[in-house]
Formats: sequence, C-alpha cells, structure tokens
Amino acid sequence: MADEPSAGRAQGKIIPLSSPWWTLVAAATATFLVMLDGTAVVMALPGLRAELDIDFSGQQWVVAAHVAPLAVFLLTAGALADRFGHRSAFRLGALLFTAGSVAAGAAGTLPVLATARAFQGVGSAFLLAAASTLAAHVFPGPARGRAVRLLSTAAVLGLAFGPVVGGLLAEVDWRLVFLSVLPAGVMLQAIGKTQLRAVPPIASNALDWPGFTLSGACVALVVLGLLRGQALGWTSTPILAMFTAATFLLFVFLLAQRARGDKAMLELALFGNRAFLGVSLTTFVSAAIGLATVFLTTLHLQATLGYSPLITGACLLPLAVALIGAALATRGLVTKIPPGIAVGTSVLLITIGAGLLGLITPDSTWLGVLPSTLLVGAGMGMGTPLRHNLFARALDPAKAGTASRINETSHHLGLTVGIAGLGALFQYRFITGLEQEGITAAARTAMTTGIVRQASAASLGFVAITCVAVGAVFVLIAFTYVQRHHLHGPATCES
Repeated sequence: MADEPSAGRAQGKIIPLSSPWWTLVAAATATFLVMLDGTAVVMALPGLRAELDIDFSGQQWVVAAHVAPLAVFLLTAGALADRFGHRSAFRLGALLFTAGSVAAGAAGTLPVLATARAFQGVGSAFLLAAASTLAAHVFPGPARGRAVRLLSTAAVLGLAFGPVVGGLLAEVDWRLVFLSVLPAGVMLQAIGKTQLRAVPPIASNALDWPGFTLSGACVALVVLGLLRGQALGWTSTPILAMFTAATFLLFVFLLAQRARGDKAMLELALFGNRAFLGVSLTTFVSAAIGLATVFLTTLHLQATLGYSPLITGACLLPLAVALIGAALATRGLVTKIPPGIAVGTSVLLITIGAGLLGLITPDSTWLGVLPSTLLVGAGMGMGTPLRHNLFARALDPAKAGTASRINETSHHLGLTVGIAGLGALFQYRFITGLEQEGITAAARTAMTTGIVRQASAASLGFVAITCVAVGAVFVLIAFTYVQRHHLHGPATCES
C-alpha cells in the first residue's frame, strides 16, 4: 500500500490518523484486554462471592462463562469475519465485550453475571479472530512478523498484569474489574469506525453451523457436568448422562468434520502435521494447568489466608515479573534449540510450578506459594511467544489465519477445562476431607481457620499430584511431536 508508512518511519513520531499503526494499536489492545480478563477476574471472586452469596462452583462459573463461549465460538467467528469483513467483526466484538463487561459490573445475581460474561466471551472471540488478520493485512511482507510479535507481547502483558490490575481494582470494589473496560472499549469502537481498513472477504464456503452446534453442546455439557458434579454427586444419573452425551456429541462432531473435509469448521487434516498436533495439545494443557494454578492460588491467599485483593495482587507480582522476564529472555530460543525441547521446557516449568502447590502446609504464608508462582509464570512467559511462533510455522502460510484461531481455541479450551476440571478436583478433595473429619455441611460455615487451612492445603496437594501426572505426559508429547522438519520456513525472533 503506497500510502502506508514503514515501521521505521513511524517510530518516534505521532501516529497520523491515516496510519496503519492505529490498526496495530487496536489489535494489540484487544488482545491485551482479552488475556487480562483471564487472570484479572480471579481477583474479583472473593468480593462477588460475599456480595452475591455464591459458592465455589459459582466462582468457577464466573470464569468459565467467559472462556467457554470464547473457545467454542472462535473458529466460527473467524469464518464469519472472513465472509462479512474483519473490520465489522472487530467492531461487533468490541461492542459485545464492552457491553458484557459493563453488564457484569452491574450484575446483582449469578445468572445475570454469567450471562454477561458469556456475551464477553462471544465478543472476545470476534476480537481475537479479527485482530491478527487486520494487523497482517496492513503490515505485509517482513513487517508482518513484527506485527504478530507485538500481538504476542500484548498477550504476555495481559496475562502478567491481570492479577496486579485486578487486585488494585478489586481492593476498591470488585465491580471495577469489569467496569474499567469501558474506556478501552469506547476507544476500540472509535478506532474501528474511523481508522480500520477493510480486508476483502476471503471465504466462499458455507458456514459450518452443525459443527459449531455440536462442539458447543459438547463443551457445555462437559463444563456443566464438572461444575455440578460435587453438588449432584459424581455418580448421579444427571452427571453421568451429561458426560455420556458429551462423549457421543464429540464422536458425532469428529465424524461430521471429517466428512466436510476442508469445508469443516475444524479441518482435521491439519492435525496430520505432528508439530501442529503437538503444539495444539501442549497449548491446551499449559493453559489448563497454568490458569488453574493461578485460580487456586488466588483463592487460597484470599479465602484461606484472609489476604485482601491488594495484598494478594502484590503476592502475585512475582508471577508477572517471571512471566514477562521469561518471555523476553527466551524470545529467540526457538532459533537456538530444537522447538520440541523449547515447548517441552515451558510445559515442564508450568507442571513443576503446579506440583509445588503440594508443598503448601496449613502453616504456610504467602512465601509458600512463591516458588509455584515463579515457575508457573516463567513457563507461561516462555510458552506464549513460542506457541504463536510455532503455530504460524506448523502449517502452510496460506493457513496462517486458521492456525492462529486454532491456537487461541486450544488455549481457551484449556482455560475452560482447567478451571472446571481441576477446580472440581480441589472442591471434591476439600469437601471429602471435611467429611472424613466428621464435619457436617451445617457446621462448615463455622469452621475455624486451622481447619480451613488444613483442608485447603490437602486439596492443593491433591490437585498438584494430578497436574504433575498429566503435565509429564504432555512434556513427552512436546519432546517427541514438535520437530523442526515438520515446520514451514526458518525460525526467527520476529515471528
């Protein structure tokens, strides 16, 4: 594009109104906000738990109600953006995300809050689906790699600063965690209306609504079963029916996707590339273990140790430092060592960090969670740029948009399963531990701090063992599946 300034000429100057850099600002801001939400909202949970009178599974709903719709709708949002325009998709996403955030901040009941969070999730799906394509369109050629790297940096910063920002806002009022999105949302709408350039529609195939419906129903049943399992009984008829139906729907979904071939919402043939499959699986498990660890650590600091949101945010500041530091220190790692070793190491760090939760005792202070947060932060910081790099190179460049969406889908499905699944394990161990001590449900509200600490420490240890067992398997998958000869093009620090 002749009227677009180069990256070098834009540096150090005021960005002109016609500059494609406004597109990059919008895309990076959207990516930052979506990732920030994943960790910032955890800091609001104790406050909304007290005001809205919700239990542990209700707190899981608050997180899952955003990430589950995001994960399910992301591929379909990308297809809609390809068909009807990425600029329109971006503006719609900004509108839904902002409106959902404001509605969540004003919610007075859990159902209203969960519904608002679901709108946030759909908006996030449109934002992420459109952001990378818009940025790539206005920065063609060598500059595209730098644009994608900036989006990866925005994702890292969002994950890192979530607990800190969330803690500061929740210290005043938990509603501010959601309401504070409004100014950024208005800015995104303004940029979207006046500055974003249209990307020509690139899709002609019919949308895969059956695939979207089947996958959405499958994920919904799994999440619902995990969140209601403790209350209804894990072997009860409703829970078993949910998991059975989810398994059946998954089987039908895979058959339908295979039959549709390259017209499917999820092209199964892409996973024939071992590197792509390996990075997809490790992205999923890293997100599941990483965010679940942050989620449970935050609840332990606030609900068990009684720390305020501000103090909890300060306790999690080492997570942010480790996350950003690792991302900077290992940015060029994929050019120096085999990619499987790099990805496997990031998963290993997260796994060991989650495993260190098992060292927490009833007498532990915030120092007890420090080793865990440092390693989990380092693993997440190392892994986020790697997955962006390797997803982009695992497939032919013509499939770059698809690879980016599957990347985010894997990540947010992992968040969903991690919060619902590992949270359910924590809740199960906590309650069964109390029952073994002869503490009835009626007496739980009057439990002493010592009993709560003992039950929480034991439950964290139970989750830690599970994380180590699962993470070890996926470390081996990364080492063996992600090989350099399965990738397209040379590894660079710019991608």
